[in-house]
Amino acid sequence: MKLKNHKTREARHRRLGRNHPSTLETMNDLAVLYKEQARYDKAEKLLLDVIESRRFKLGDQHPHTIESLNKLIDLYEVWDKLQKAAQWRAKMAQTETVEK
Repeated sequence: MKLKNHKTREARHRRLGRNHPSTLETMNDLAVLYKEQARYDKAEKLLLDVIESRRFKLGDQHPHTIESLNKLIDLYEVWDKLQKAAQWRAKMAQTETVEK
């Protein structure tokens, strides 16, 4: 499954571009797989990339952006990086306040 997801991500990246919604969704899914395999550093990198792209393309309050942010917070909690999880929760709360 790991190889298939990686190949899918690479193919979508080449065909559709890095910021295409399908590419970002595949990257998001691959990050979840990495988290489940305890490959936290790889999951973190992918999620941060996805969040940056989704924020730029969709905005901070788009459901897909929020989904990726929640996955990053969950990753940090599983990884026992509770301070980072709290920092990202605070960023989400600040964004919600600004948007209202």
